[in-house]
Amino acid sequence: MNSRSVKSFDGVEISYDISTSVEHSSTKDDKTTLVFVHGWSCNRTHWNEQITAFSDRFPVIAIDLAGHGDSSVGRTNYLIPSFGRDIEAVLNSEQVERAVLVGHSMGGMVIAHTAWLLAERVVGLIGADTFKFVRDDPKTGKQAEQADRIAGDYEAAIESIVSNMFADSTSDELRRRISEGMVSVPRQVAVGAMRGMANDIALFDLIVGLEIPKFTINATGRPMDESSASEAGIEVRFLPTMGHFVMNEDPVGFNQLLDKALNVIDS
Repeated sequence: MNSRSVKSFDGVEISYDISTSVEHSSTKDDKTTLVFVHGWSCNRTHWNEQITAFSDRFPVIAIDLAGHGDSSVGRTNYLIPSFGRDIEAVLNSEQVERAVLVGHSMGGMVIAHTAWLLAERVVGLIGADTFKFVRDDPKTGKQAEQADRIAGDYEAAIESIVSNMFADSTSDELRRRISEGMVSVPRQVAVGAMRGMANDIALFDLIVGLEIPKFTINATGRPMDESSASEAGIEVRFLPTMGHFVMNEDPVGFNQLLDKALNVIDS
């Protein structure tokens, strides 16, 4: 993997990792590229085990959205469609014309918007512990409440929100590594991205209109409205995990389900 950066629509620098198979392939436009998108207050390193597992089969790109990881800050509003334009900037720079977008948590919202933005260039969506309550209006849901919390007592709210993403079975090392990364995200980014989620639209109408294969790989031990996801055309697959970071809690199981979804999309 090589690290690169490109300016997004508003001049924010977007950092990403790209496999050499994308960079040097003379036929890269014909290949299906996997694009990994992290969740709220996270970064592209959360996908390391998936990158290792799939980069010998697919060209792979892992992106830090604006304000996250190694990407720069400076955006006024961290709206979900704006994150989609970050992905657009990367794929335009790398001349990717056929992509499967894989998004964790907030990344699921981002890839849904990106699929409309990039139209036929996106051939499949795969969520990771996301697309849980696609009919809900975020303005009256969990994101709105959490945005108010972190805008108030920031430190206490961040600690509480992050700790609730783990299960009792989550290893201390994984809990420490992810927590340290999340709490290090600049305050304006964490608050702005949560506000961005709260001010977004209900995903059902957005997703149901996408006539491409759609999957989500979710934790068995966390609640979701499975029937609404199915009505939106999303095939739901479960891992026997309790934590939110399914690709990190059970990377082997996650990769097996991801492989099966990719076999359907890229057949």
